[in-house]
Parts: sequence; structure tokens; C-alpha cells
Amino acid sequence: MIPDDHPFSYLTMRNDAFRQADLIIILGTRTNYVIGHAAPPRFSAEAKIARIEIDPEELGTSARNIDIPIVGDCKSVLQQLCEAVDARTAERFQGWRQKLADGEAAKRTRAGGNYPTDGDIHPLRLVRGNQELHAARGDPLGRRAEILNFGRQSIPTFVPGHRLNSGPFGTMGVGLPFAVGAKAAKPEAQVICLHGDGSFGQNAMELDTAVRHKLPLLCVISLNGGWTADPERNKPGRDPRLQRVTTRCEALGCYAEYVEEPEAIRPALLRAWKKVEEGMVGFVNVKTDYRARATTVRFSSRET
Repeated sequence: MIPDDHPFSYLTMRNDAFRQADLIIILGTRTNYVIGHAAPPRFSAEAKIARIEIDPEELGTSARNIDIPIVGDCKSVLQQLCEAVDARTAERFQGWRQKLADGEAAKRTRAGGNYPTDGDIHPLRLVRGNQELHAARGDPLGRRAEILNFGRQSIPTFVPGHRLNSGPFGTMGVGLPFAVGAKAAKPEAQVICLHGDGSFGQNAMELDTAVRHKLPLLCVISLNGGWTADPERNKPGRDPRLQRVTTRCEALGCYAEYVEEPEAIRPALLRAWKKVEEGMVGFVNVKTDYRARATTVRFSSRET
């Protein structure tokens, strides 16, 4: 909706805002699991819920009651709201915005504070390497699993429609298909797919699709050896031996590298990107720390 460098963008404070806000306006989307169905404890039980939706039948499908249902096109309704708002309204909420801004600044300084000290690659190190690579490009991105949580907190977005995460269907493994589709739809765009190893395994052969159809993109893997972080190593399906997947990617016609050392991340990404600019599909497989958990939202029965 707005770029992440906008003064009113408080990306890391959204959950605090959800819990404390007295009015939530939902614009042209369903109240699905992505926003916890707008239900407590993630949202305040006392908050008023307004929803702008062009389809009147949709207004009756929310799990939480809609206090202010508005049938209409989002753009038209928002234009009417902007015309009706008193210019002094912004001054009334200066304290609220400052609270969010202060919280944002505090969280930004803590990001990555849980880096391991024994030399393993923390996923945030990988995320920041990708961030540096695409900072000036505005690339469409697709990602999933543990790396999704790290990436969405750390990689800013400045251009509408240039960031693709798994949506309300929760479909794990969509990163590479998203990237292939983005490159096919926008051949001039520079596309990076940041994947977890588990989700990559579900659609890994789409690399062949990208090669066959000459869709040069960069696919970067966070290889933490499982579906999620596992500090105690007690979850089933650990270590799917994807270290050797680089050989398979080369067999498909990709440029591929495997990285185990933190200082090797950026050079490998730059070499792979050079190959992408030459028309190849690039692939960089980075072994990351299996203990690193992206603790974001605590729900009543589970934690992501």
C-alpha cells in the first residue's frame, strides 16, 4: 500500500498496532488466517471492524462481525474518506504514531541479535545478502517457511506488486512457481526467489521450466535441513540431503553454487547474478543454522 521507507510505515509494529488499535479498516480482502480472521488475541476484542468490499455477499462471510460494512470500490470509497477527513485529524494521532515509530526503531536495532557465535550462517545473514543484491532493483520475490518470516521482517519493499509471499491458501512451495510466473509476465524484471529447502523440494523441477523457456532468474536456498527450525533436532524429516542439489541444478542447465561460509555468500550471489544477466538461471544453495527460529506472532495454540 505504501513503501517501507514511508514515515507512516511501521512494518515491525503491525502486531502491536493490531492489538491496540480501536478501529481496523479492511480493504478489499477477506478476513482469512493471514490476519488471524481479525480475532482476539491478535486483534483487540473491543476494536471496531470496518470492511470495504465491492461484493456485498463477501461482507457476510467474515468469522468476526463487521461493525461497519461498506459496499463499494475501494478506490472510490477511499477518495470519499480522504475528502471527508479533517486536516487536523493527523495532529490528534501524533502520539500514537510516535509510539509506533519508537517501537519500530527499537525492534530494528534488535534484529539479528540472536546470531549464533560459532560460525554457522544465521538466516538473517543470508536475507541481508539478498537485500544488498536487489536493493536497487525492486525485484519480485517469493519465499516460504522459516526464511519467509525472516525475509518479510528484514527485506523492505518500495514498489507495488514487486513482492510475492505465499498468500491465504498457505501453499508451501510457491516461491519458485511465483518467480517463474513473474519472469514470464515481466521479462524485463529482475527476479530473485528466496526459498526454504523444504518448500523448494516441493517444486524444485520448475527450475527446468525456467531453463527451457529461457526465463533467467536467481533462486537462493536457505538450507536449514527441515521444514522449520529445530533447535533440539527432534522433528521428523530432518536433513533431506539437499546439499547435493547443486549438481542436479547444473544438470538442468543452471549455474549453481553451494555455500557454507558466511563470507562466501555475497561473492556467490554476485557470480550467480552475473550469470543471470547473461541469460542463465542462477542457483545458490546456502547452509543456514538449523537452530535459528523466526519468532514472530504468538497465537493461542501455536507459535510461528
